Amino acid sequence: MAESCAVWPGTEPARSVRALLDDLVQVVARETGSAAEGAVHARRRGADWLITATGDRLTRSGASTDARGPWREVLGGGEPLVVGDLRDLDGAHPWHRRALTAGFRCLVGLPAPLARGGTAALTLYLDDAGACDPEVVRRAAGFAGEMASLIELHSTIPAREPVPSEAEAARLTRASVDHAVGVLMEARGLDEDEARRVLDVLRASQGRTLEAVAASVVRHAVRTPGRRGGLGGAAKAAR
Repeated sequence: MAESCAVWPGTEPARSVRALLDDLVQVVARETGSAAEGAVHARRRGADWLITATGDRLTRSGASTDARGPWREVLGGGEPLVVGDLRDLDGAHPWHRRALTAGFRCLVGLPAPLARGGTAALTLYLDDAGACDPEVVRRAAGFAGEMASLIELHSTIPAREPVPSEAEAARLTRASVDHAVGVLMEARGLDEDEARRVLDVLRASQGRTLEAVAASVVRHAVRTPGRRGGLGGAAKAAR
C-alpha cells in the first residue's frame, strides 16, 4: 500500500484554496478543451501536507494523497515540472502509472514559496496530451502565487476576530481595500487582479466584510514584519 500524505487539519486554508483551485480548473478546461483536476500541497517545518484537491478521479485514485506524487518532486527541487505527454515517461516516476490509469495525459507542477518558510506546490492534471502549453503554465503560476498567499494569510489572520467598538469599526473602515491590495502586491508579488481575488476569497470563506478582511491584512502585515512589507516575498507570477 502506498504511503499517504497527511491532510491539513481544519477547514482553512483548504476551503479558500479550493475555491481558487476550482476557478483554475474551469479556466483551463474552457481555454484548452481538456478536462483538468488539481491538488495543492505544502511543506512547512519539515512536514508535507495535502491542503486540498479537486476532481473525482484524482481523489478516487489516491493520487492526491500519494506521498510519492509529483508534488513531492516539485517541493523537493523547487522547480516547475511540466510533462506534455505522460506516456513518454519511463517507470522512474512512481506516480506515473497511477496518473495514466486515472486517464491523465499531461501534468503541470509549480512551486510557490511561503513567506514564513516552506513551499506550496500546485499540481494540475489534464486529460489531453500537449494541453499544458506555455499559456496554461503561465496561468497556473499566477494561481499558485495566490494560493500560497492564502495559505500564508490564514496562518496569521484569525478567521474570527473580536467585534470592534463603534470607534474602532470606523477606523477599520478607513483601512481601505486599496491599501490592502497594495500591501499584497508589495509583500507577495501579486498583480492587482490577483491581490483583489485573494481578498475576495478571504471575504467569502470567513463570512466577513471586505473592509474587515482588508483591515486584517494591513494590520497583520504591520505586526509581523518580514521581507518586503511583512507577509514575505514571492517571485511575481504574471497571469
